Amino acid sequence: MIPSDHSAGPGLSESHIADWRLRQVVGDTYQLSKVGGFLYLFGWAVIAWLGGSMAFAPRVTLAIFAGFLVLACLRLWMRPPPDGDRAANQRWLRQFALVLPLASALWSGVQAWILLDPRYDGETRMVSLIATIGYATVFANVYSTVRHFAVTGVCVLFVPMLVVLWSHPADRALAVAMSFYALYLAGALVRSYAEYSRRLRLDLALREQRDLYEHLSRTDALTGVFNRRHFTARLDQLAERAQQGGPSFCLLILDVDHFKQVNDRHGHVVGDACLKALADRLQRAFEPQSALLARLGGEEFGVLLEGREAAALAAGEALRHELVLRPLDCDGQRINVTVSIGLGSFDAVIHGDGDGLYRAVDLALYEAKGQGRNRVNALRPANA
Repeated sequence: MIPSDHSAGPGLSESHIADWRLRQVVGDTYQLSKVGGFLYLFGWAVIAWLGGSMAFAPRVTLAIFAGFLVLACLRLWMRPPPDGDRAANQRWLRQFALVLPLASALWSGVQAWILLDPRYDGETRMVSLIATIGYATVFANVYSTVRHFAVTGVCVLFVPMLVVLWSHPADRALAVAMSFYALYLAGALVRSYAEYSRRLRLDLALREQRDLYEHLSRTDALTGVFNRRHFTARLDQLAERAQQGGPSFCLLILDVDHFKQVNDRHGHVVGDACLKALADRLQRAFEPQSALLARLGGEEFGVLLEGREAAALAAGEALRHELVLRPLDCDGQRINVTVSIGLGSFDAVIHGDGDGLYRAVDLALYEAKGQGRNRVNALRPANA
């Protein structure tokens, strides 16, 4: 395709913003959680060693080990879809929402077992409670990408533990302390989600600012079409691609005939309006899917057009005739303008590179002016 890789206009639509945000959330969620499952495996290894569970419940201990290992590997294996669309990313989030709390639910069951089984001593119980606090804190502060992920994880970890603690009068002090900590976690969850949302907004603002600067660096300020620098870069790329066996392309350079008279008669404000009106007419004449339009300077424009020279010649002639029949609307005034056009198709043997084609087509343009203007002059092998 002839057009550049980016659109000619800056800014993102609401749909693009939503898609970008979703991709960020999916990517961040996976990066934050992909190794988190192994923390449960490590915690259970410490608890099993400290509480001696292998001595009195070896099968259950090993089954819990296997469960945490499988869930950790499953979380690591569930990679987001590469360059996924909105539907694929939403599907991944739904599936991950089912997997993420499983390790927390298993740990919650382990925690209840430790609190209820008298074979575990007070030290083991306290270590397990500290681990539960740590895991819940991670959910509240780290899994802030999707709020309901964090809420689900904290509730799965804390609610069963609080139920067990409040059901035993001897553990009421712990129950009160854990209840207060649960309130802190709720506040931390709200803060972390708000901070993540602010970060996304900042990232989006920076992205839009970058796109705006990029757009301005390759766009003509008056007409809104591409500028000469961007045009020259794309011309060189297309010539290099054609030298390597890529598709053929054509170059048109057009110049407004006697444009100085427009400025002298109507003023530069109207002259600028004419250039903008001409750029609009050119954008309608050459489809942006198959052509790249740029203002090369002054009243001169260039078009890179894919396909053969015959089609480019027909497009140039159609534009020239339309300008004769339909004057430009220039700041409320109808002004007749004509254009002279030089045209040529790239030939690697004759032109060598993009600059060689440009010089040849520029010469064809000035020949068109010398032949009386308001005409299209296509390259001939002799003037290449």
